[in-house]
Amino acid sequence: MQFWVTIPAFLQKQSKKVQFVSTTPHRLRKRLTGDDSELSPSDSEEEEEDDEEGPNGFKEEQKENTKTQKTPNKGSSSALSKTPAKKSKNSAEAFGKPTMTEEYFEAHGSSKVLTSDRTLERLQTPKLDRETLVHLLEGKPSCYSKEIQQLHNKNTKHFHKWMLQLQLGFSVLVYGLGSKKALLEDFRTSHLAHEIHMVVNGFFPSITLKTILNAITSEVLEDQGSFRTPSDQIQFISQTLKERPDLHLYLLIHNIDGPMLRGEKTQSALGQLASLSNLHLVASLDHINAPLVWDQFKLSQFNWLWWECVTFQPYAEETSYENSLLVQQTGALALSSLTHVLRSLTPNARGIFRLLVKFQLENKDNPLYTGFSFQDFYQRCREAFLVNSDLTLRTQLTEFRDHKLIRTRKGADGVEYLTVAVDASTLMDFLENEEGD
Repeated sequence: MQFWVTIPAFLQKQSKKVQFVSTTPHRLRKRLTGDDSELSPSDSEEEEEDDEEGPNGFKEEQKENTKTQKTPNKGSSSALSKTPAKKSKNSAEAFGKPTMTEEYFEAHGSSKVLTSDRTLERLQTPKLDRETLVHLLEGKPSCYSKEIQQLHNKNTKHFHKWMLQLQLGFSVLVYGLGSKKALLEDFRTSHLAHEIHMVVNGFFPSITLKTILNAITSEVLEDQGSFRTPSDQIQFISQTLKERPDLHLYLLIHNIDGPMLRGEKTQSALGQLASLSNLHLVASLDHINAPLVWDQFKLSQFNWLWWECVTFQPYAEETSYENSLLVQQTGALALSSLTHVLRSLTPNARGIFRLLVKFQLENKDNPLYTGFSFQDFYQRCREAFLVNSDLTLRTQLTEFRDHKLIRTRKGADGVEYLTVAVDASTLMDFLENEEGD
């Protein structure tokens, strides 16, 4: 069943007008009419009339369509086009509401950033000394000791390959996670016990190139001569080893990337030594950026063969010379470094240093003490038959200065003064150990 509805003609005309006329939405128009400064009084009155609704809503809609067909004046068109931007700006300024970004910076910009007060100084338990810490660490066995031992045994199976590669003219470089000191020590005791070899601890804080070269010339080549520069000393070592092809020297360096061996001059000197046919180099590295210290020329001199040896062993001895926040600061670290340095010196050099230490301890309570003058110190050393000329003394003082054991400065009178760069308590412990030995 179908129904037909007939629409009157005037209603059809009205609907056609509504279809093609584009009008502003009622809610936006009502918002725009709130600004009385832009709209004329006539427009305001028309808007108030439009807001009135009749019972059927037909009259109000007809008025709205008729009004929109009128050509708007210049003031009303400008108001309609500019009011949205001005309205949002004026409304924000009128109410004074900051944006979300401004609120964030107001909340966090003026506030003071507070950090945690849970520091090591607030711990109730005092710091341990180094001996107690070492004892506690040794008494705590690792839960992976079995697996670590298996890795160590796996790496020791390559020792015979290392010896073959060294004899063929290559240098062996061991890398990987964990300390390699125990591994290289096993290699030394098992394969280098009957060979002429020398061990260098690159992690030692006072190791220098001159110390390594002096050890080679004095202990291996048995030459007690003095050299003006390290280049002359390297030239002497190279010439001596070339003249004695039957002499083979194995140089084992722990941490060739140590802080004191990373310099370009030191690496160049080691590269010259490694290029010799009868000097064989075995080294380890731990720093991830260690290969950056070698350019193509140095790599050709070293002629490395890289061996990955993961051990997972702790860096106990490598880090024993570093200060720790968990250990109270004592002179044990400085005393250990001082003892290791003096053991590598000649007896006369140790006597010169002891003489300087004794004089500084005698004047430790004198506030006007500025150091031991060079001329007075030379007379003391000459009376003790430690030196025969001031040139010999200056050469020995240069070595002390390289190891950062002494400091030299000139006073107001132009005289050179010498002081030991170690505190008095550590020097007293050093003298006690020397006398005990």
